[in-house]
Amino acid sequence: MAYYAVEYVFTPDKRHLPVRPAHRAFLTELQVAGSLVLSGPFTGDTGGLLVFRADDEAELRRLLDRDPYHEAAVLAGVRIEEWSPVLGYLAEHLKD
Repeated sequence: MAYYAVEYVFTPDKRHLPVRPAHRAFLTELQVAGSLVLSGPFTGDTGGLLVFRADDEAELRRLLDRDPYHEAAVLAGVRIEEWSPVLGYLAEHLKD
């Protein structure tokens, strides 16, 4: 399993707001399944940061394609980077 940091960038018109409850319900399902490690919006509500566990990037992209934000086309951008937790409180809890 690998960790991935995902950055969502919202459109400036805030079209994501009506979709947010469905997005959060979807993320809750992923958390229960063990795929989502943490998530949350940036304080300016310009986007959000999500950390996932997945076998590979292709699996992660399949998950993200099911996100209501993706389905509603309310994201201006998505950035995915494989991530290696090294130091800090969370790093100790993320070791396999």
